Amino acid sequence: MKFSILLTTIVSTVAAASTFAAAPVTLTVTPESEAVHPGSRRDTVVQIEVRGRPSTEKRRTPLNLALVIDRSGSMSGAKIEKARQAAAVAVDQLGADDFFSLVAYDDEVRVIIPAQKIGDDDSRAEMKAKIHRLEPGGSTALHAGVTTGAEQLREILDDEKVSRVILLSDGLANVGPSSPGELAKLGKSLRRDGISVSTIGLGDDYNEDLMTALAEASHANYYYVRDAEKLPGIFKEELGSVKSIVARRVELVIELATGVEVREVLGEDNAIIEGRTVRIPVEDLAGSQTRRFLLSCRIPAEAEESISLGTVELACVDPLTGNAWSDQQSASVRVAATREEADGTLSKDVASNNAILQNRLAKERAVALADAGRPEEAVAELRRQRD
Repeated sequence: MKFSILLTTIVSTVAAASTFAAAPVTLTVTPESEAVHPGSRRDTVVQIEVRGRPSTEKRRTPLNLALVIDRSGSMSGAKIEKARQAAAVAVDQLGADDFFSLVAYDDEVRVIIPAQKIGDDDSRAEMKAKIHRLEPGGSTALHAGVTTGAEQLREILDDEKVSRVILLSDGLANVGPSSPGELAKLGKSLRRDGISVSTIGLGDDYNEDLMTALAEASHANYYYVRDAEKLPGIFKEELGSVKSIVARRVELVIELATGVEVREVLGEDNAIIEGRTVRIPVEDLAGSQTRRFLLSCRIPAEAEESISLGTVELACVDPLTGNAWSDQQSASVRVAATREEADGTLSKDVASNNAILQNRLAKERAVALADAGRPEEAVAELRRQRD
């Protein structure tokens, strides 16, 4: 049976002052099922995907980068040596007008290089000399290290720069706030200020939950590196991503149709819901980067042959020209006679992404319960999700 979901590009608007050679962002809207059964009380999930075009620009947005390095005792030997090499790679990859700062932490936090322009070759050499003097120390004050890195970015924070913290750690946070929930809270707070935190976990002992929670909450990248030899390459990859920003101040505005009820944007605490309008700030988008959002909504119990779900509008700014660009799409689903018929129209791709996200959210809830001293409830949460 062929499906009849309506997914139509309604309008693409480019600022009159300039035209894009290509659309900076692609917007795709896909319901989890192409048909629904009105009698079912299951929520209807809609996937909204935003993808940046491949970056081909030679010019780029200036960077404001803070490198935060764990120099606790466990980083001795090859780890600290490769961390120094990776930091030097970062300095070499940045342009003369980019800003750079370096923070190192063990049980205390030190600003090794305050926020400043990279400048000329002599300035680079001086920065790298300070980097190569880094030595391992004591415990791990990760939260304070990231907070201090963000403070360095704030010294020159503005909308004209891409502001990013890159955190490198091989272990656990054992001084100050140290749970995934606390680090996720920090990531969300920094994201609201226009700062994102990419994390690099080194070796087999680092806290994966903590590092991924921080990166995901701030809409940045996270990496796992077993072999310290690969650190310089990872830094090149991350800086390549940061330097290829193709759209800034990206925002989604969803207007649901009359009768369609908003439930939530799964896992997206930053979403603003006002009646049937949902706003999702996406911030910056790098070349070829994809961001997916899953909107949960409920359709009316009585519906006609086809149900309009509403429209999704995407707006962004070209980082090179400052010109605005927007695109809008609408979606609707048809009504199935039976639940079995509706289930047969399931999109495997969207259903898979939904399941993965639901698993992650259940794990986060379980970790929060365990941190709060409620292990039995944590186990019950995971069992519910498994079932």
